[in-house]
Formats: sequence, structure tokens, C-alpha cells
Amino acid sequence: PVTGQDIDVFVSAEGLASGAGNNRGLATYTTQDNEWSFYQDGASGTGNFTSGQGYSIKLASAGDIAFTGKYVPDDTTISLTRGTTDGRSYNLVGNPYLAHVNSGNFLSNSTSTSALVSQTIWLWDPNNSGGAQYITKVSADDYKVSPGQGFFVQAANAGSLSIVKTDQEILALDNFERPDTRPEIHLTLSDGSLSRLSKIYYIEGTTTGFDNGFDGPRFMSGDNSFAFFTHLVSDSEGVDYDIQSLPTDNYENMVIPVGINAISGTEISIEASTIDFPEGMNIYLEDKEDDSFTLLDGDANFTTTLANDLNGIGRFYLHTTTGSLSADDLSMNNNISIYNSSGDNLRIVGVQNGTAKVQLYNILGKEVF
Repeated sequence: PVTGQDIDVFVSAEGLASGAGNNRGLATYTTQDNEWSFYQDGASGTGNFTSGQGYSIKLASAGDIAFTGKYVPDDTTISLTRGTTDGRSYNLVGNPYLAHVNSGNFLSNSTSTSALVSQTIWLWDPNNSGGAQYITKVSADDYKVSPGQGFFVQAANAGSLSIVKTDQEILALDNFERPDTRPEIHLTLSDGSLSRLSKIYYIEGTTTGFDNGFDGPRFMSGDNSFAFFTHLVSDSEGVDYDIQSLPTDNYENMVIPVGINAISGTEISIEASTIDFPEGMNIYLEDKEDDSFTLLDGDANFTTTLANDLNGIGRFYLHTTTGSLSADDLSMNNNISIYNSSGDNLRIVGVQNGTAKVQLYNILGKEVF
């Protein structure tokens, strides 16, 4: 959050952890290779920290770290790069200011919007119960990024992220002011030691398709062996979402595909909590493999032991309804998702048993496959 601080001096003063070989607990992220580049013990002439660049820091023991230098008085433009290894193009950047900055502001400005795949940031969450992971925030969250806090963005091109001085905010709490709220569902997946969170927002003006700034894709460069996410209700392109925003009406007809990555033999549990959710609206988890509906409320969750590996959507779907759902309703809820995962691959998920017949027609009604 300052300029003019020498990295070598910082390392010698801050008690960084030691790693494999000469690696020390300070690293930058190399977008082109999708890898961390660690500071090497005994290095010299490294130069100063770069304003707006993100760094990973690990100390040998818990404590404070000190940054000393000049504050940043001007608008900041952070150059972004495109990756070459897997096309994900994550860039690790950071808040260059001594005050919090509103992510909703800098993600939605014209410079940043044109340079990013989506108006989403991903932040490291070391305090997550059951294993640290990255948490997702979209423009609609108006997340306040702390001074010096690093976060990932995903570059759509070799453009730039613009964080201007007017994005800075002084955080203040007013006990007499009721904050704006929205209906939300928070789904939690647990295997007894690890937990993962997926959120669904209901916001007026959003759609069942992709809404930039309201739908947040999952961070794909982390550990994805145990993951929890949803796919879009409409126009899915096979993208995993940590946050999905939906309209504030038509609850009964919006069926949400729920995805899980987990290995066979794992006992998983899924539970739901809500914020300002409509009274009398029930939340059901459909399991197409067991032909069952489970009411998710404060007294009940879904638990099963996986007989096979899970990798994506197709088995579980989330329903919201004022009525009750049972296995008798399965015939009305086929929930087949079809999308092209590449130019050569049409993926069909949601068929659990038996043989499926596929007929493909063009827009003129002619059968072509």
C-alpha cells in the first residue's frame, strides 16, 4: 500500500517462512505459466515493491508486517497479461491505497470491464473452516478491499485494471441505518473436514442467464478436487459459478443445476441457510440418482456416501417452491442440460439411468443428427 519500499530490506526484517530449497515466504504470480515465483534466500538488488501488484506472504510465525514508504496520491492503472498455458489468465493484483476501495466501483468502470472476463475478484481466505480457499466477490457485493490486500482478476485481453483514488472509502458503521438486503441462499457442502460455499442471490433486473457483475465464476487455479458450485439456469456454457444471481420472481420455475467435485467413498453433507428469503418458500435438493427430494431447512440437510466420483453437474438440482416436492414430481423435472463445452464437443448432462436418444434439428426443423 506504499511506494518506494525495497523488497530485500523488507524480507530481512519481516521473518518470512522458509520453503523448499532457497524459497522464502514471498511470491509473485506468473500468469503465463500459472505458477508462483518465490523470493530466493540471499537475493539482492531485487528492487522495490510494485504498486498495484499482488504478492503472497507467509511468515515463520504469526505476527504483524510493516510497510514503509510514500502513499499513492493518484489514480492507478494496473497492466494485465493473458496466459499461455491454460487460457485462464488470472492476474494477482492489489489495493495500492491506504484506505479500503470498493470493488463494485473499480470492477464496473469502462476500462476494467473491457479488460476482464467478468466483474469478479477472488481473495484468499485462510480462515475458512475446514481448509483455506479462495472466496468469490462480484460487483454486486460492493466488497471493501483492505489497504494492501491482494486479489485475483481474470484478464480477457492484455488490457488494464483501473483503480482510481475516488474508489477509496472510509468504513463507518451506523447502528441506526438498516443495510440494504436481498434474498439469498447460502449452500454449504462438507465432507466432515473440508467445507465449500456456493451462493445464490435474488436481485431485481437480473436474468437466468449470465449477468456480468452479478454472476461470479469459480476460481479454477486453486485445488478443485473438492468443489461446490452451480451452473446458470439458462444458456449454460459449462461454467462453474460460486455466485449466481436470479430474478426476484418466478421462483417456482427456476431449477438450479448444482455441481460437486468429490471422490467415491466420501460422505458428503449439503445444507442451506437463507437471508431475507420469502416466507413460506421451501428449498429442495433433488438427487436424480436416488430419485429423491430433500427439504433443506434449519432442521434437515442432505447426506449421502458417494458410490462413484462426482465431477460437475447432472446429479443434483435445487428447487424453490411454496409447495412440497416428492419422487412423484420427478417425471416433470427432467433437468437436462445441453451445451457445447468446445467447438467439437456437445455435452449433455442430467441423464442418470437407461439409454437416451438424441435428435438434433437445425433452425429450419430439419433433422441433422
